[in-house]
Amino acid sequence: MIEIHWNSPFGARPLSAALIRREDGVRRAQARLREDSACAGETSAEEGPDKWALLRALTEARARFGLSDRTIAVLEALVSCHAGKRIDPARPQIVFPSNRELSLRTRGMADATLRRHLASLIEAGLLLRRDSPNGKRYRRRDVEQGDEAFGFDLSPFALSADVIQAAAEAARAEARAIRYIKTDISLCRRDIRKILDVALSEGRAGDWTDLEQRWIDVIRPLARNAPVAELTARLRECADLRTQAETRYLSSLSEQEMSGNDVSNERHYQSSKTETSIESSIDEKNEENSDGGLRSDKETGLDADLAPQASTQSKGKTRSLSEAPAWKGRSLTSRRDAARLDEPDIATVLEICPSLSDYSMGPIRSPGELEAVADRVRGFLGISRDAYRSAQSAMGPFQAAVTIAALLERAEHIRSPGGYLRALTHKAATKGFRLGPMLEALRNHALRS
Repeated sequence: MIEIHWNSPFGARPLSAALIRREDGVRRAQARLREDSACAGETSAEEGPDKWALLRALTEARARFGLSDRTIAVLEALVSCHAGKRIDPARPQIVFPSNRELSLRTRGMADATLRRHLASLIEAGLLLRRDSPNGKRYRRRDVEQGDEAFGFDLSPFALSADVIQAAAEAARAEARAIRYIKTDISLCRRDIRKILDVALSEGRAGDWTDLEQRWIDVIRPLARNAPVAELTARLRECADLRTQAETRYLSSLSEQEMSGNDVSNERHYQSSKTETSIESSIDEKNEENSDGGLRSDKETGLDADLAPQASTQSKGKTRSLSEAPAWKGRSLTSRRDAARLDEPDIATVLEICPSLSDYSMGPIRSPGELEAVADRVRGFLGISRDAYRSAQSAMGPFQAAVTIAALLERAEHIRSPGGYLRALTHKAATKGFRLGPMLEALRNHALRS
């Protein structure tokens, strides 16, 4: 196969400046590749891209090249006419199928449609025409002068491999971002609807009409191919509405309701205040009562969500003595120990919350590793990314990760970990939140069990 240097199109098709520049760019790029291959002692064909992998990448990135799915189908038909798995970008790679053959390989596409899609491929810089004197496509074999072919040159397609692969990776990253945003929008909408439903069914005080109207706005349909910017704006609307609905609902709860048993009243919003919930009665923990040292759940700092249930023990969920942590059998922690638990180290967290290690690929040795595992666990607990980010902002990244570890320890007894975490976040943002009482409550529960 020899090089062809003429590039004027056959018939009435004009020769444009863009076509001349494109042809000149292809020639220069091929000359550089041949020189590099000669210096390296390799053939350029060995380094050419896999034509099917490149076609798949172009399919993923076709929107960035302005190509339709049918245009990709025409290019696939042309590529299938090329012998070999790889396309050598350093030399012209001309295929010469007839219109009938192209129509068969594109499942019966009409000639006019074929011409339109071929023009799109040439405009995108992925093909070059090599027209014969009469406009026909063919190859002429000549032992002395060498072969001469007329048709479509695929070498620009191979030369664009790096650009196509980069565009495909960008398209995949954008698709992942869109999936994550759509998931967050769905979860946020669900939270809003549940909050509004429970508020209206319980007759909570406040004007819920305006929130209902905004709910109608955030559920309006989005275009199937909506861009990231539009989806992000919708997610921001949903997050703002969810925050307002949750704040209004929490403000309507009494102190007793905030600390009530989730199982009995089926509310998803809990409080972490030291008078109730996990942190309750720190000062009473080390005092024995009058009937021989037995302590109530409140005196050991466990709220109803974290209290041990007989049904759980009957199912064999308690740890065996061989699995007991190293601190089992020691006395209840003192007030000084509780203060130290406010800023625990990694070993203490894993000692009190051993279940977190089950979700790690290896040993957890640093706060960063702990936070990464906690971010993975919050998904298993059904806690949205928005709720976790709010907790990180209010508590700090490490404290939020430890809180996730504590919720994991008692996940079977908490109906809504997401609602519980948001209540703790609200507490941290308004009145302050301490890790010590929560971790001490978990430690004392393990001692008693």
